[in-house]
Amino acid sequence: MLPVIVLAACWAMPAPAQHYPQVRAVGSTFVPLDSWVYPALGRLAALGYAPTLLNGMKPWTRIECARLTDEAGEALAQALREDRRPDRQAVELHATLEREFAYELEVLGGVRARAFRLESIYARVTSISGPPLTDGFHFGQTISYDFGRPFRRGSNAVAGSAWRASAGPLAFYLRAEFQHAPSAPALSDTTRNLIATVDGKPLTPAQRFDPVHRARLLDTYASLNLKNWQLSFGKQSLAWGPGPGGALLFSNNAEPITMLRLTRVVPFEMPSFLRYLGPVRLDQFIGRVGGRTFVPRPFLYGQKITIKPSPYLEIGFARTVTLGGRGGDPFNSRNFFKTLFGIQGNPLGPGVPGDSRSAVDWIFRIPGLRNYVVLYADLFADDDELPYSNPPRATLRPGLHLTRIPGVPKLDFTIEAASSESPGLPDNWHGFNYSNHMYRDGYTNNGFLLGNTVGREGRAIQAWSTLWFSPRNLLQLSFKNNSVSPNFIPGGGYWQDYNVRHEMYLRSGFYVKSALQYEHIRSFPALFNGRVNNFTASVEFGFAPTQPKP
Repeated sequence: MLPVIVLAACWAMPAPAQHYPQVRAVGSTFVPLDSWVYPALGRLAALGYAPTLLNGMKPWTRIECARLTDEAGEALAQALREDRRPDRQAVELHATLEREFAYELEVLGGVRARAFRLESIYARVTSISGPPLTDGFHFGQTISYDFGRPFRRGSNAVAGSAWRASAGPLAFYLRAEFQHAPSAPALSDTTRNLIATVDGKPLTPAQRFDPVHRARLLDTYASLNLKNWQLSFGKQSLAWGPGPGGALLFSNNAEPITMLRLTRVVPFEMPSFLRYLGPVRLDQFIGRVGGRTFVPRPFLYGQKITIKPSPYLEIGFARTVTLGGRGGDPFNSRNFFKTLFGIQGNPLGPGVPGDSRSAVDWIFRIPGLRNYVVLYADLFADDDELPYSNPPRATLRPGLHLTRIPGVPKLDFTIEAASSESPGLPDNWHGFNYSNHMYRDGYTNNGFLLGNTVGREGRAIQAWSTLWFSPRNLLQLSFKNNSVSPNFIPGGGYWQDYNVRHEMYLRSGFYVKSALQYEHIRSFPALFNGRVNNFTASVEFGFAPTQPKP
C-alpha cells in the first residue's frame, strides 16, 4: 500500500505548501545529521513557530532550513502585529538561524548565485578506559549514532572536513575524514560460538582485530533539483523517525550508504480534498550495503511519506527492503515489483523475496498547553507491510518531550523507551527483528545496525535534560538503562550509561564539544565475568565559518 501512495503523490501535480518559485531549480546540499541546526529548528517547531516542519524525516536541505527560518520569522512578526509577546527563546533561535542561512534566505528572495563553501573542519579524540560494547547487532553499543565510525578500548580519533558547492540546479557535498581505532583481542571461543548459533552462520576462526588507520568518505554526493524534487547520488545518511534516541527503521548509526535518492525539497499540498492531509514530504532511495560475508552486497531500497494534517499532528509511513546479493533472492523486475507493492507472507515460506521492514511514526503537540508537551512514537515491524497489521509482532519506541521546565524556561526534558521484543512471536523465534533467515548478516551496513541500537530482543529507557545557554551552546545530562533478553543471549545483558555533554560555539566560528560517559555493565555473562565498567571521554575542536551573503 505504501508504494502505491508514494507513486500517486508523485504524479498528483502537487502545489507547494509555501510558494517560492525562484528555488524550483536551485541546488542545495543537505544539512548533516549531527548539525546543531536540527535541535534548533525542532525547538522552534515545538514552541509553535515552524508549523510546516516535518521532524520525522531527515536530512533537510539548506534551502528547506531557510524556508523554515523564514516561516518562523513570519510567525514572530505575526505575534507582534497581534500585540502578543513572542517567546524570547524563539527570537534568539530565529536570529541565530538567520545568520547561518543568510545565503539561502537571499536565494529565497530571488538572488541567484553560485557558492563554494567550507562547511567545517574538525578533529576529535575519544578515549575508552574499559572494555566497550561494539556490536549492536548481537549485544549493544557503548557509542551510538556516530555514522559507523570504529571505536575500541584505548584512544580513538577522527579528523576531517566538509565542503559544499552549488551552481544553478546542481549541488555537491564532500565530507572526508581520517579514522583511527586501536587493535583489540580476538573474540573468545564462547562468544564466537554464540554468534554463529544465533545467526545460523559458520563459526569464524579466532582472529585479533587489527588497528584501524583509514581515510573515509562520509556523506558525499552530487544532486540535481528539478522543480523541488531533488535527485542525488552518492553516500548519504538518513534519519527516519522522531526523537533523539535513534529511529527504529533508519538512523545514522551505520556508515552512510551509497544510494540513488529522490526526495521532495519543499513540502507540498495534495490537490482537491487531499489538501486536508496538510504539508507532505516524500523520500525514496535505492542503494547497496556492505561488510557482509553471508550474502555479500545486497541492495536496499526504501520509501517514506510524511504528512501533517494539523499543526499539532505529524504522521509518517515508511518501509525498507533488502534484496539481491550473491546467494540472496535475485534482484530482478519480478522480485522488485513483488516487494514494492507489498506482496507479503510467512517470512520462512516460499515466494517471499527479500527482507522487508515497515514503520509508522507520529508526533503530537498537545493543544492548549502553551507548547509545553510533545508526545511521539515510532512503531516498527519486520516482514509486515504495516506495523499495525500484526500488533503482537510490532515493536514500539514512545517518547515524551517537555519543551521547558516551569520556572526554568531554558531547560527541557525528554524521556523515551525502546523495545525490539515481539510478544506475539513463537518461542523459538528469538532475535527475529533486524535479522533474516537468508540475509543472516542482518539489517546492518559494515557491521553497524541501520536502525536503533536497542538491537535484537533488547529494551532501553533513556532520558535527556538539556540546558540551552544559547541556540548553539548547551549542557546536557542523560541516562540510559539497557538490557538484552536472556531468551536471545544466554544470561542476558544489563547495563547503564550516565552521560554529560557540553557544546560551545564562538562567534569566530570555532567550537568545542566535549562529553563524558560512565558505563556500568552490571551483568553480561556471555561477554564478561562479573561486573565491568568503562569511562568514555571525548573532545572535539572545530571551525565552522559564518556563511556570507551572496
